[in-house]
Amino acid sequence: MSKMKEPIVVLENVHLEREEDKILRNINWTVFPGEHWAIIGQNAAGKTLLLKIIATYLWPTSGSVEVLGEEFGSIELHKLRQKISWISSALEQELPQNQSVIEVVLSGYFSTLRLFDKPTKQIVQRARKLLQLMGLNSHEQQIFETLSVGEKKKGLIVRAMIRKPRLLILDEVCAGLDPIARRRFINSLRRLVHKKSNITILYVTHHLEEIFPEITHVLGLKNGKVAFSGKKQDQLNQKNMNSLFGSKAKLRKKNQTYYLDIF
Repeated sequence: MSKMKEPIVVLENVHLEREEDKILRNINWTVFPGEHWAIIGQNAAGKTLLLKIIATYLWPTSGSVEVLGEEFGSIELHKLRQKISWISSALEQELPQNQSVIEVVLSGYFSTLRLFDKPTKQIVQRARKLLQLMGLNSHEQQIFETLSVGEKKKGLIVRAMIRKPRLLILDEVCAGLDPIARRRFINSLRRLVHKKSNITILYVTHHLEEIFPEITHVLGLKNGKVAFSGKKQDQLNQKNMNSLFGSKAKLRKKNQTYYLDIF
């Protein structure tokens, strides 16, 4: 049903080279509306660089890239970037920590690190609704640096959503969270997915247990190439896990959650 609609992302024969090193090779990948993807693979597999291309921060060496119906080379990328939100630990480190939570969120609307402009009442109201959705409404005036690690990450999600993006890219957002905080954070993401049905999520992770039930598809990257790609229930199998992580990787599933044990 989703394939009747215009794709969100289309990559065809995408290559990325740096100083004669082939970092990404022959990437072909299509994401349709209604799909949410997890991108998995070992360190240096090319996951973050692949998503930097999609987020318009990198230009491929060769191949074609189309995001949200716009082809690279035929649109000003800064205009396309306004419809895409990217969250990573690097962003958290760049943000001035002495602002209130609401200021951090509202600065995202203007794509600035600090709040310099006065937002409209409608934007403030939207920020408060998103804070409530993520369980942060009681922290609105709290200084950002005093939040817990998990609360900060929720705040970054709210900041990313303030401009109503069509594409939300989450790059190892659970890094540094203890198991309880990680579960709470993922549950808040799940609420977001159910509430904002018009958004597509691309989720980079090293941990299969972070692939929450609403993730529909999985892309496996190995040495800059697509090892497998497709529906989650088809691709998360023992053969593919051995391909990515070696013969000592053991896949198991409990309820709707996948786990990878290394022996």
